[in-house]
Amino acid sequence: MLTKIFIVLSGVTLLVVPFHAQQATPITGTITAIEGNHLEIKDEAGKPVIVMLDKNTRYVKSDKAATKSELKVGTVVVIDVKMDDKMKMFAAKEVTIRTAGTGKR
Repeated sequence: MLTKIFIVLSGVTLLVVPFHAQQATPITGTITAIEGNHLEIKDEAGKPVIVMLDKNTRYVKSDKAATKSELKVGTVVVIDVKMDDKMKMFAAKEVTIRTAGTGKR
């Protein structure tokens, strides 16, 4: 009986770990540079973070679809990122552009 419980728990762990690894992590900051398909932001701790953008990156502003062209230096953004293991950099899944003066996404 104990062996069956161990096998079930092991199987659940194997399913949860890869799923968790694919989850996006939000980073909030101010855009300090835009170069091609990379953004540099200063995060809330004041540290620079470089984020890759690609054709699958979604852009949102005021709960509506936006475009990459709406990104400007000085804009506050919340970026859902995941680590690109191949490039060893953050890759943006979604960039939420905060509207000026409201502090809202």
